[in-house]
Amino acid sequence: MIHMLSFLFTAVTYLLQIYSIMLFASAILRMARADETSIIGRLVFPLTDPPANALKRRFPKLVVYHSGAYIDFSTLALIIAVQLLIMFVAHLRAMVGA
Repeated sequence: MIHMLSFLFTAVTYLLQIYSIMLFASAILRMARADETSIIGRLVFPLTDPPANALKRRFPKLVVYHSGAYIDFSTLALIIAVQLLIMFVAHLRAMVGA
């Protein structure tokens, strides 16, 4: 039973880490104005945009100069939330002893 819980915690941690990397890639691609039809864009944007769009109404965009580029704080908030979830899973794993 403990081995199954250990596997579950490890799998959840890895999935959250992969998602965090995808959020970071999404933020970089957005700042670089990458096209959503590129190979990476077709992989990253559909997975990261729905939760980010829910937060975009609450977090403002910081426009950088007059070029139209911006920093999206909703993606940053999601990255922080995912990292907090990773820490919570690690704490839960330690409490269970798996």
